[in-house]
Formats: sequence, structure tokens, C-alpha cells
Amino acid sequence: MILEHRAVTFGQTTIQYTIERRPRRRTVAIAVDALEGVSLKAPDDLPVEQIDMVVYNKGAWIVQRMADIREVTATYHPRQYVSGESYLYLGRQYRLKVTHSSGIKHPRAKLSGRYLEVQLPDTLPSSEHKGAIQKVIMQWYRKRAAARIPVRVARYAEMIGVAPPPILIRDQQKRWGSCSRDGELRFNWRIIMAPMSLVDYVVVHELCHLKERNHSPAFWKWLRLMMPEYEERKGRLRIQGTNYRL
Repeated sequence: MILEHRAVTFGQTTIQYTIERRPRRRTVAIAVDALEGVSLKAPDDLPVEQIDMVVYNKGAWIVQRMADIREVTATYHPRQYVSGESYLYLGRQYRLKVTHSSGIKHPRAKLSGRYLEVQLPDTLPSSEHKGAIQKVIMQWYRKRAAARIPVRVARYAEMIGVAPPPILIRDQQKRWGSCSRDGELRFNWRIIMAPMSLVDYVVVHELCHLKERNHSPAFWKWLRLMMPEYEERKGRLRIQGTNYRL
């Protein structure tokens, strides 16, 4: 898929966006996302000048959405990987507790009450603590995603009427999920930080692609049938998604 990159000036703001062309699409759809920024899906033959005008006409809405995302982002501080930091798992906050043990050879991470506890070997040099904590927390998240997401996929696959597909947990930077041409579903491990309602939205969205491969009206009909309030969940994920990172 080839994306076109464009920019439109609205007042004092330069709106940079991407265009994804769809040969059977008749209208332009705009999305403002914490991960993907401003993106448009447009008919294959629509001139870029007309697309620019669509963006300009929706400029006030786009700028406000961008401001909402920046407001959430402003509360984020770079991780120091020290005790007391807050980490999200399924929408709940857990405090990091770093401990040291003489009985282990490799760092470990686990939930302990309202804490995400990381145990470090006593023999690990202090200069390596930060990198080791970051690595083991990422591994912990990926394992939790690999354990929880397939269960949700199996549940909703049965409801939609498709066979449970192959699943991969990936370190995707721009997408929460994707569906390959051969029906393999791929999920960004960071989505496991979100509340289960948003995890389910991503799961159902990708499963609906097994019915309709593109974002055609038929696809959105399937998604609305399976999750009538999907637009509300989609909107929350776009705004809150910037919090789901290390």
C-alpha cells in the first residue's frame, strides 16, 4: 500500500496527513489518531486539490482533535524505570516496585497486588539496571498480550462465525492491529495496557476483516453489528492511545 503525504495550512496550524487510495470508495474519511496522526481514505481518482479542500473544511475539527491528543500526551514523562512509576495494564494503574534478590540469575517481572514487581539479580551492575528493567517489563507485557488476546479472539471469532485465525503479537509502532492477506491477525503488544473494552474493539475490528478485507460499507456494517458502540471505543482509543507506551 502506497501512502501519499500532504500538508494543508489552517490558520496558524500546518496539518500534515496521509492519503490511502481506495478504488471503490466514493467518499473521503478522516481519522486523527494518537499513533497514526491525521490520515484519510479517499477514492482512487479524486484529485489531491479536492482532498486538500476537504481537510481544510474540516480543519477546526482536526485541530481540536490534535489538541486533545497533545493534552493527553503532555501528562506523559519519559520513563526512568525506578520504583514508584505508574504502569498501565488492562486500564488499571500499577506501581513499579524494584527489588533485588540473590536467588535469581535473570530479571523477573510479575504482578503483586497493585504493584508491578521487577526482581533484579544482586550481581547485576547498577549501570545495567535501567536497561534490564525496561527489557523485562516489555517482555512481561508481550507475554500477557500473548496470553489474553487469543482468548478474546476465540470468543469473538465464534460470535462472528469465523474460524479462530493465526495470531502474532508484534512491536508495531503505527497500528494496534492488522489483518494479513492470508488471514493472519497481528496485534501491537501495547494494546494490553488499555481497558479490555478497547482491547475487544481492536480484536473485533480485525476479525471483521476476515469477513470484509477493506473498510467498505459492508465492513462497517459487520463491525456495528458485532459492536454497536464501536465508534465510542474507537474515539477513546484514538485519544488515550498515546498513553499506551513505555
